[in-house]
Amino acid sequence: MKIARPIRDAHENGKPLYQQLMQEVRAVLKPRVEERGWFYRDRVKALESYALKVETGRAADYTHMEDFFGCKVIVPNFSHIPEAIQLISDTYQIEERRPKVDGETHNSSSDFIFDELRLYVKIPPVTDRPAREFDSLKFEIQIKTILQYAWDIATHDLIYKTDDVSWPKERIAYQVKAMLEHAELTIAEAGKLATAPAVSKQDRRTKDMLTVIEELRKVWTEAESLPEDLKRLADSIVALFKAGDLAVETLSEILAEEQKRVGLLPKDLSPYAFVVQALVNNPTLNFETKFKRDKVRAKIVIHDDMDLPASMRAPHSRIIVLRAVSATE
Repeated sequence: MKIARPIRDAHENGKPLYQQLMQEVRAVLKPRVEERGWFYRDRVKALESYALKVETGRAADYTHMEDFFGCKVIVPNFSHIPEAIQLISDTYQIEERRPKVDGETHNSSSDFIFDELRLYVKIPPVTDRPAREFDSLKFEIQIKTILQYAWDIATHDLIYKTDDVSWPKERIAYQVKAMLEHAELTIAEAGKLATAPAVSKQDRRTKDMLTVIEELRKVWTEAESLPEDLKRLADSIVALFKAGDLAVETLSEILAEEQKRVGLLPKDLSPYAFVVQALVNNPTLNFETKFKRDKVRAKIVIHDDMDLPASMRAPHSRIIVLRAVSATE
């Protein structure tokens, strides 16, 4: 594409400075974003894209285009957006935002065009180092959810950088955007939706897992004693109780019996390991015999720190024995 000389000169003159700005933002913002488990993407506008924007007349000062350099902060869902705004506010000086306020949009309810949050920021002034030339440059930070970003990537060539105009393709792309926005809404409001009569139900497995979690919290009262993923731990324990034909409601009693037997709650055993130990050592449960039946599919993980009868350490296809590895191995 033929590009006018003033546009080419402006892009060529500005690009090195905006590349320096990009490297600075990568060094400062990118680690802060990624330490939260989010994603960061950036770019300096390419010449052709720069020229096309200048020719639309939307760049008031095309030599310092506000999105000459731009980056994206990609968060899991809508609920993380306020935290992302706070992170950016703590890092940069926000000059402008679009939309200007939450809860307002220029789109009608039937539109599903681009409307993600954009912040236009500058590096805040400091006194502990000399000013750099790029410190005064405004740049764009878009905040997107993962589903919004996925839609951008999947449909970008259908809507933006294309050599054809197709109403059906754009229609399909925006139908997908509408479906993803509905999915975003469902995820963000899952807590409220879960109370709706249509879905406010429980199956037996869910009830059992909730019972296990409640009992575990009664025994391991210190937060650091239990994993963050309590659901997975509860699922493993429910499987053990099913293998032993036991009701999970008996967990509290079984744990109390084991604590009485050993005299205290061992600090060197995980909750899972202590539950296994409690099941195997309780003489009234006959757990080992029931567990080793052919019809049982559950597996048990054991290790040397657990107080178990020798029969539990005998080779068995569904008993996984963890062994310490020496430094020389």
